[in-house]
Amino acid sequence: MALVAQDIHEHFRSVGTWVNWQGGTCDGFKYGDPQTVVRGIAVAWQSTQAALEEAHAQGCNLFITHEPTFYSHMDDDAIALATRPAQRKQAFLDETGMVVYRCHDVWDVFPEIGIVDAWGEFLELGQPVVRSGYYRVYEVPRTTAWELARRVGQRVAQFGEQSVQFTGKRWRIVERLAIGTGAITQVQQMVDLGADVVLATDDGMSYWRDGSWMADADVPMIVVNHMTSEIPGLQKLESYLQEQFPDVPVRFVGPICSFEILAKEIFRDPLIQMRRDTLDDLPPLVIPEGYTLRPMQADEAWAYLAVMNRSNYSNEIGEDWFKTTYSNDPEYDPSFLQIIWKGDQPVAAAGAWHREIDGERWGMIHWVGALDTERGRGLGKAVVLAALWRLKERGFDKAMLGTQGWRLPAIQTYLRLGFRPWPRENSTQEMWDRVLADLEAWRAENKLP
Repeated sequence: MALVAQDIHEHFRSVGTWVNWQGGTCDGFKYGDPQTVVRGIAVAWQSTQAALEEAHAQGCNLFITHEPTFYSHMDDDAIALATRPAQRKQAFLDETGMVVYRCHDVWDVFPEIGIVDAWGEFLELGQPVVRSGYYRVYEVPRTTAWELARRVGQRVAQFGEQSVQFTGKRWRIVERLAIGTGAITQVQQMVDLGADVVLATDDGMSYWRDGSWMADADVPMIVVNHMTSEIPGLQKLESYLQEQFPDVPVRFVGPICSFEILAKEIFRDPLIQMRRDTLDDLPPLVIPEGYTLRPMQADEAWAYLAVMNRSNYSNEIGEDWFKTTYSNDPEYDPSFLQIIWKGDQPVAAAGAWHREIDGERWGMIHWVGALDTERGRGLGKAVVLAALWRLKERGFDKAMLGTQGWRLPAIQTYLRLGFRPWPRENSTQEMWDRVLADLEAWRAENKLP
């Protein structure tokens, strides 16, 4: 028997047992004849005019949308339906015979592959420690809120989202992240679930209300695009429908991020510099138990890149980056790069590199990284100290490095290893004064000496 649109609806009714199908849901048919024979299914975040036209061009006559078609949650606003865009859309649907069906309440919390769980999986957060309705809380490796925001930004970049928004103290150490479902990101509820950092969406919060509450609660907040946060789940829906109805083609259509950004401002995360004026008093190198240290071998650039792609980057660097950063230099020697291993897995790395500054030759600690799953074990200190010893072996009598001012745990480690602030033209005393004030507050908050 031919598949008709009503069959899709009955399937969702059978699996979506948590939905109030007796008039208490936005899910269901929004336009067209439910008895239409389905030739192809389009899945999209929203049934915009452009997305509908794309679906029609691909031979799809059932359009499954996650968000409204006619600009209100229930698609029943008479004023909205009378507007020119809505009338144009209805004329197009009449002409093509396309059926529009909304799948929202079913898919938001569909177990494992619905919107909220797919979002957590996409962000590589592991298994949630709290499940509560439309919310999940995850334990993340202890890190600064700013670094967590950067990692979220690196993940959503593949959907075309050019930035994430952030409020709070960059240096705040966090370990319990709450996420929500699309626009359902009520920050007070998320904090009440035990989160010390919240991932909200631009449609799920407002700065005058939620932003001010989060500021007073002193809890960092990361904000991403509503559409972007739901794309992983909708891609799962595309696959799910193809598995359930293998005789009908299923296509994902439409955009995957709501906007583009035009930024005129220069990058506001400049490096600050530190220096160590002698390498004669280096402390002994101690590698934490269960780990081994060795200089990188000629065929182990992959290991260094693996660490960088799990710390400073998110799998976007490769051989070209390595050549530009290291191996194109005439002085390059693979042994300059120090790697700490856990069994056969590289877990921390640093470069014992070089740089000329104002006509003087300096040893340089370059591109330090450690897997977030291994932090708190002293690997950062160990790999930096290994690089300092390698610089001394290379004949350097002093060393410098650059870092960002929000990396307070790293700065604390560098200070303990004998580095000191180095105010310069692009690393001013004013910048260092702010960093040292933040460091003092961070130490006090974490009860550190």
